[in-house]
Amino acid sequence: MSSLLTASEEVGLSAPVRREASRNRPLLALLGGLATVLTLVSNRYGYYHDEMYFLVSGQHPAWGYPDQPPLTPLLARLGDALAPGEVWALRIPATVCTVLTVLFVALLVRELGGARRAELIAAGAFSCSTMVLITGHVLGTSTTDLTFVAALSWLLCRLIRTGNDRLWLVIGLVLGVGLLNKMTLALWVFAALIALVLVGPRRIMHSRWFLVGGLVAAAFWTPYLLWQANHDWPQLTMASALRAQAAQGGSLGLLPYQVVVGPLLLPLCVVGGVWLWRTRQYRVFAVTFIVFTALLMATGGKATYLASAYPAVFAGAGIAADRWMRSRRRALTLYGVLGLSLLIAAPLGLPLLPERTAIAYGKMLGVDQARSQSGWPELADSVARATNQLSPAERSRAVVYAYSYGQAAALQRYGPARGLPQAYSGHNGFGYWGPPPDSSDIAIVVDGFRRTGPGDVPEWTHQACQTLTRAGTIEAPTATREKGKPIWICQLREPWSALWPQLIRLG
Repeated sequence: MSSLLTASEEVGLSAPVRREASRNRPLLALLGGLATVLTLVSNRYGYYHDEMYFLVSGQHPAWGYPDQPPLTPLLARLGDALAPGEVWALRIPATVCTVLTVLFVALLVRELGGARRAELIAAGAFSCSTMVLITGHVLGTSTTDLTFVAALSWLLCRLIRTGNDRLWLVIGLVLGVGLLNKMTLALWVFAALIALVLVGPRRIMHSRWFLVGGLVAAAFWTPYLLWQANHDWPQLTMASALRAQAAQGGSLGLLPYQVVVGPLLLPLCVVGGVWLWRTRQYRVFAVTFIVFTALLMATGGKATYLASAYPAVFAGAGIAADRWMRSRRRALTLYGVLGLSLLIAAPLGLPLLPERTAIAYGKMLGVDQARSQSGWPELADSVARATNQLSPAERSRAVVYAYSYGQAAALQRYGPARGLPQAYSGHNGFGYWGPPPDSSDIAIVVDGFRRTGPGDVPEWTHQACQTLTRAGTIEAPTATREKGKPIWICQLREPWSALWPQLIRLG
């Protein structure tokens, strides 16, 4: 009898565990498949220009940079340390972050009361979106930003459901680390606080742990803010420059640009937003999306910045879609939509097509992903051919000056193997890392524009160069970002230390 009771107790204790394992198995398979795909394609094409910039930034460790906080450069340095010079190693942090983001979306569905199928729909739809595949393939600040917002959304939802106000401490820790990645997170948090005040539940803010969490986040963020203050707040100048450039259509283009999420997925997102709005307990997430969108439009943020607000919307969409799928016909319709979305998104976000085809496809749909991963070794080859026109004595006094941080970072990555001198630039972080030595009176100038006329030269060279000779053109087999831009050889008439203040620029 005793043994029978023991066996029954063991069965009773293990049944919930078995049910939980059974529920998690399909989700784990989805996450494993996503990680496998991202890993298998991580070494195709080449570095994205920002990835090379993060590598150089990681070699200049600091609490901040003029255009970003320090976390992503640190992740780039750690990834590269696993296998120096290998693009797949650099992208390991991106794969990990993307898998975690999709996991948090599924966990958010669970907190919202969704069933297992709802978790899989939300996680699967999110994985099929262009923004997730783009940020999952290359390492960028948006990659990690998406992870932090998904994690914070899950924690906030759990706090609302359970009423466990000690979760504010965990939220403060996650937020503090996230604020060392991207300033946009502060805007999202501000939107979430406004939403809590507007639609509640306000009770969760009536706790000392709310204040403790805020203090913890502020403690993590303070070193970066001090760095910004000590350097005259370059991040604000950077934001102003981006707003003036009206990148991705500026404020007016923010909403139309959301088609990049996936044209077939946008209706699903609308349904998810409506479900959140109608669910009073979690309406805060729908209002957060609306307020965050308004803040981005008011501040001139890029359209891609809105991507970080989508995890909760996709979670709501998963629940709404699960409840809508009451027949096999509806199920097949939804699965067909997800499959077609993946067919559209995968060639845009992942390096699946031949480079030339991928570049043409991306250009047609306004996505620069493939073009920004191609042509960097050819850039270094073109600069090497121009440098070889100098005599050995002249090469000993020469440096490379690049118009953009992407060019400079690529030349630092690929230049040493080709015997190129050190590359410098006045653009963004490179401008803060200082000028070339004054003893270098010859500059191989990599232009930033495709110039045609013989007198059409970079503006700063008019006064800076005693002589300026066109030494070549950047050549590449495909239509890359740099193809066709000229290369010049400049004999300087004044030292770099005097020139540098006018060469520093943000944008």
